[in-house]
Amino acid sequence: MPATFRARKAPFSLIALAALAAPLPSLAQASSVTDPLGDILPTFAATAAPDLDVLGATVTYNPFTNIFTFSSVQAGPVGTTTTASYVWGVNRGAGVASFAANGLGGVLFDRTVQLRPDGTGSISGTPLPAGSVTISGNTITGVVSGTLLPSTGFALAAYTFNLWPRVSTVAGFNGISDFAPNNANFTAVPVPEPASLLLMGLGVAGLVAWRRRPQPVQQG
Repeated sequence: MPATFRARKAPFSLIALAALAAPLPSLAQASSVTDPLGDILPTFAATAAPDLDVLGATVTYNPFTNIFTFSSVQAGPVGTTTTASYVWGVNRGAGVASFAANGLGGVLFDRTVQLRPDGTGSISGTPLPAGSVTISGNTITGVVSGTLLPSTGFALAAYTFNLWPRVSTVAGFNGISDFAPNNANFTAVPVPEPASLLLMGLGVAGLVAWRRRPQPVQQG
C-alpha cells in the first residue's frame, strides 16, 4: 500500500500566539500627514523659504515612557530661516479654534509646542530640556514628556495635532507660512506594547519552528 501523509495541525498554543499577534497592525492605524509642496499661505508676509513649507508631519506617543515625539519634514534644510519656529498646536481635550477668523476653524489647540532651528524648544513659553530638539537636513524633531502636556479631557494617546511654521519677524497670523494639515488636526501614531511585540515574536518563531519539522509519514 502506498505511503500516506498525515495532515499536520499547528499546536493550539501556537495558534493562540498567532491570534494574539494578529491585531498588532491596528496599533499603527492612526496616521501622520503629508502636505502639498508650495502651498505657502497667501497671507504670509515674509520671505517664503523652502524650510517654511511643510511636506510631512508625524507625532508618536509612547505610553510606557510617556513621551511624545514631534517630527516634521520641510521642503528645504531647517535653519535656512533663522527666525523660524515650528509650532505644534496640541488639542488635549479643550481645544479652541483660534484661527477661525482666518477661515481655519478645523485647527483646534489648547497648548503649543515650539521647536526652533537653533536646537531649542518650549511649551507655551516654558523651555524644553537641553537636547530635546534635533535637526537633520530637512527634518526637525522634538521629544516632549507627557507630564508637560497634562490632559484637559482627552486620554494622552487621543490628543490631536496641527503644525504651523512661523517667523518671529512678523506678528500675528501673517507670520504663519503653512498649516499641516490645512484645516484639521491629526492623531498620534501609537507605539506597540512590548508585551504584544513579545507575543508576536513568540508566535512567529513557533510557527516557523513547527513548519520546519519533518512531515510524519504513515506506512500502510
